[in-house]
Amino acid sequence: MAGTKTELTVDVNAEHIGLINASKEKYNLADEGKVVRIIMDYIIVNPGIHDTVFKDVRCLRCE
Repeated sequence: MAGTKTELTVDVNAEHIGLINASKEKYNLADEGKVVRIIMDYIIVNPGIHDTVFKDVRCLRCE
């Protein structure tokens, strides 16, 4: 584990857990936290996608 980690508790839904677990298995990652850190690192090093990721309001569970 490179770098200092800080524990963070977040609320996620079943779709999020499904994606995290599927990614963990497919890419043989150590744990769920590694999956989330990879996603966050990708967002950090690609500032051009920030508006795409964060600006639009999306709700996968809204009707």
